[in-house]
Amino acid sequence: MPAQTLFSIVTIGMLLVLSAGVPAAEPDPDYYHVGPLAGSLKSARPLPIYDADRDHLWNRLFAAFYTRISNRPAKTGEPPVRRIEGGDYIDFLAWGGSRYWSAPGTLRRLTQLCDEFLDDEGAQLVDSPLRRAVMLRDLWAAYDHYVSQNIRRKGTLEVREHRDALCRKLAQMIAALALTDQQIAALPNTYAVAVAAGAFATEQDFVKHNDYLPAGLLTDREQWVEIDFFQPDLHENLYDRFLTLHARAYRGRSYFRIFYRFPRGRAAVASYLSELERSIDWRQAAQDGFILLKPDAPQIPVGTEVALVQFMMTLNDKLQPTPTNIVESVRHRTYRNVDGSSSPPTNTGVGMQVMEYTLKRRLLFDHLRAGGLRRESDEAPLYRIIFQPPDAPDWGTEGRQVLFQQCANCHMTPKATRTGVHSMPSIVHMGGFDAGAQLGIAHPLTADNHDIHARRTARWKQQHETYRRLLEYLNR
Repeated sequence: MPAQTLFSIVTIGMLLVLSAGVPAAEPDPDYYHVGPLAGSLKSARPLPIYDADRDHLWNRLFAAFYTRISNRPAKTGEPPVRRIEGGDYIDFLAWGGSRYWSAPGTLRRLTQLCDEFLDDEGAQLVDSPLRRAVMLRDLWAAYDHYVSQNIRRKGTLEVREHRDALCRKLAQMIAALALTDQQIAALPNTYAVAVAAGAFATEQDFVKHNDYLPAGLLTDREQWVEIDFFQPDLHENLYDRFLTLHARAYRGRSYFRIFYRFPRGRAAVASYLSELERSIDWRQAAQDGFILLKPDAPQIPVGTEVALVQFMMTLNDKLQPTPTNIVESVRHRTYRNVDGSSSPPTNTGVGMQVMEYTLKRRLLFDHLRAGGLRRESDEAPLYRIIFQPPDAPDWGTEGRQVLFQQCANCHMTPKATRTGVHSMPSIVHMGGFDAGAQLGIAHPLTADNHDIHARRTARWKQQHETYRRLLEYLNR
């Protein structure tokens, strides 16, 4: 083939990929976008997520697990609004106190769909390794909820037996969807795809509030410094303790990486973390079991950026927890000031510019458009799944909240008085000793340890009761 012809083919292919990466400007027609129904599906009919045919078994299965009705007021004191929640939503809408998923009618409907999947060899209906991996992820979340309810012995004996039977079916379905290590390694690096597609701004514009996704977040180690827990000289067998609270909350089905960017680069981050060591009240920390920084701790520089990146875990065909490069969410903060004032302007009004990007299956399966990521609207209230009490009621303790409210719950309470470095709980291990790592200031990770959080999460999951029971279901 002539070189010029080959060049033309490659160029056209690249342009097609790049054009596919830009998310559509028009709103998703399956959702409402204004008023009290904003974010609600217009119909409970299955979405064409896994196949163009809405009635495809995979779409019906996905809709059964990821679409449900709510009847809650938009705000406290307002009348209830019937909404159809979920669809192409990142999380499984279940809480510790949820009754819906264990209701007899729900269990019967899900059991029938699972039987159809197993009887008709539903795992063979879709060849795409990417779609199979995501469907495994979606079913794994449901399995973990059901098995956790049984571990806690929630409900009557009859209900627990029905959940047990469903868990066995879900375990078989998950095993049928599992990929080989080679297939998992070939899954796309979706963050790199998002950056290469030109779908997001690589520089932040605070006037336009543009969709800013840092290009070098996972690759430029001089600018973006990945951090890890304080690391004392401990035996390797204790390293499973050093797991993020987020990974624990997802029961090891996701792993998380945290990055800091200071205006003066990596050296400034390392120097600052070293200086911060002197700002811990160790006597109080020993009494409380967790640490907070002294009020006069040195502040982070204005312009500091923090990113929390959530990646998908999967199971290989040996049923081993295995990390992937598929990004499920990115939460990003930029500090325009460190005193919580309203100037310069931010979308929170307290000095922090906050953005969240989440995985949308429709984008991911449409030629990896935008790397599968879409920015969540600042004004769109979302349900909080993680960091809820063990018996949190259906739809969570606070219902739907906009992004800033969710961020403030962990980072700026009480009453938005924690600002600057005091709003960065990742800089110390604030979850307490019982929740994980040794107490102390975070430290920068070196390049050869970039996969440490993935490896720890995989190892932690293998020791978790939900995973052990998965293997038991498959060995019966």
